[in-house]
Amino acid sequence: MKTKSDRILWMTDTFGDRNGVSMVLQSIHQEITTRNLPIDILVCSNRIKSAPNLLVVKPVAEFSLPFYRQQPICIPGIFNLKRLFHKGGYNRIISSTEGPMGMAALYLRKSAGTSAFCYLHTDWLMFARTALKIGNAGISVVTRLLRLYYKSFDGIFVLNTDQQKWLSGKAMKMDESRVFLTAHWVDEIFSPKKVSKKEVFGLEENTPVLLFAGRLSIEKGIMELPAIYRQVIQTIPNLKMVIAGNGPAVGKLKEKFPEAIFTGWIDHDKLPDLFSASDLLILPSRFDTFSCSVLEALSCGLPVIAYNTKGPKDIIQHGVCGFLANDSNQMAKEIIAFFKDATLRTLMRKAAFDRGKTYNAEAIFGQLLDNVGMHEIAKTNA
Repeated sequence: MKTKSDRILWMTDTFGDRNGVSMVLQSIHQEITTRNLPIDILVCSNRIKSAPNLLVVKPVAEFSLPFYRQQPICIPGIFNLKRLFHKGGYNRIISSTEGPMGMAALYLRKSAGTSAFCYLHTDWLMFARTALKIGNAGISVVTRLLRLYYKSFDGIFVLNTDQQKWLSGKAMKMDESRVFLTAHWVDEIFSPKKVSKKEVFGLEENTPVLLFAGRLSIEKGIMELPAIYRQVIQTIPNLKMVIAGNGPAVGKLKEKFPEAIFTGWIDHDKLPDLFSASDLLILPSRFDTFSCSVLEALSCGLPVIAYNTKGPKDIIQHGVCGFLANDSNQMAKEIIAFFKDATLRTLMRKAAFDRGKTYNAEAIFGQLLDNVGMHEIAKTNA
């Protein structure tokens, strides 16, 4: 029988929204309920309904930030959270976001004398530079604030080796034994589908398709797509560029890239068809700490080209299941080489599928449970 001391409260500012953290948490929630784990996810929202292992508290205030209007900021009542925490018999906390719920997690850690861990999904320094246009002096301040915040937790889960080195290096000075490397996994729906380019894109089957799928925001590097595409079509003139997603920069990108096919937002369960009907996924972002879209594409047998940075470089095996480029010129050259070699495309599709399947939910979640000290539960659910 599980005791009250064997329970985790997993706190987040986002769940059910159209962003990467939310999609990951929905997969985590599914894993929790499927394996009957002693973990509850807690979110503050006016729109989400409670469900098994999903607790929802109403905000005492709600507002939006001008640079990220798609994600409302909800402020929870701290004493309500404290009552909920003690009533649930939790003794560990995991926070997936650095917003109000992250600060509340640190308050509960101190007031309840319990362990708290942070899940680092976002490269905030890159976001500050790219999205907020903060200069070097401001970045120094942001770095100090992040160091104070992360060092307040008992452990930090990171999604790539760059973050692992950053936190335990000179900038952040964290004990490396408190920095845990983890990963994501994808839903079972992400597997190769028998679909045609005609039914998915309205294109002939022999048309080469380069796909971008994700949030259309400046920090995702999407404004590099027109130049890369125009360089490639000098050699591969019939190449079509498909852009799937939505976001604050969609209007600007459409203006700069009228040749592209814009699909708008694609529902999660329709993405496997999109990946299966494409030839290559492109990720021009230097911002992603992991990139679920890369793993989703690979799991559908779709090779990926991305920059040689952060999350993608830990997932993509260069020249095997995709490509890692250092700049946009190299990215264009690799795309050209890929579309000129039919044998390479076939081999890469098989390698992509194999690579995707190495990210196993049971193994990843079992390691996470072990890292937070729930060793017996990790063994039982292995």
